[in-house]
Amino acid sequence: MSASQQLVIKASNLWYSHDATDIMAGVSFEVHGGEVFGVMGMSGAGKTTLLRLLMGLVQPDAGEVFVDGESIVGLSETQLNRIRAKMGMCFQYSALFDSMTVAENLAFGLRRRNKLPEEELRRKIAEHLEIVGMHGTEEMMPSELSGGMKKRVGIARALILNPDIMLYDEPTAGLDPIMASVIDDLIVRLRDEFGMTSVVVTHEVDELLSIADRIMMLYEGQIIACDSPAALQQSENPYVQQFVHGTASGPIEV
Repeated sequence: MSASQQLVIKASNLWYSHDATDIMAGVSFEVHGGEVFGVMGMSGAGKTTLLRLLMGLVQPDAGEVFVDGESIVGLSETQLNRIRAKMGMCFQYSALFDSMTVAENLAFGLRRRNKLPEEELRRKIAEHLEIVGMHGTEEMMPSELSGGMKKRVGIARALILNPDIMLYDEPTAGLDPIMASVIDDLIVRLRDEFGMTSVVVTHEVDELLSIADRIMMLYEGQIIACDSPAALQQSENPYVQQFVHGTASGPIEV
């Protein structure tokens, strides 16, 4: 499914520094509805910080972040929570509650947000576990799950809150190639079947080339490229070329 022209996320001239180092230095970009938007870059390039800025978990030093046309900079925590309700977050390490079953993990956010009858709650849990290929795991504990299974439960926990936007922080980190492919296929399926808008942050270049509609590359706090996977592979920018093709020689010092 091709992305719509609806503007879902807009970042305008974002600046953010930490310990006197510019993590974001005038970053501007747009994400459209139904798009898998990839963000790649070296470790420490500011990819995770960017997700935190998009969710209002940290405030920029300058610039604006718009979600569905509404600026989130300077909003109160209550106002931010209203915006965050539109977003689902898939954390790098899944962030499941170890003391809760799979079903209890999925129910946690719903119970805080809605007063659903238990039968309806169980139905929704089963439905969302089915979506991520985890049918029948309701009573399992996180300690019984593989890394890939935890990732899928984490995605189901985010999806059950019915977000319009999914944010993924290194969704396949630490997974074997087969399980990484399962997660990638799920991200694409959520776009194709449900029209989900996704922002995928990773340093796994091959992953983004295979699933993203557009990819943005961050380097030293700035956007040095933002284009389709095919265009990036043909880019004449030596920094993009080195990173995309994974070569040791080039302008990026390793």
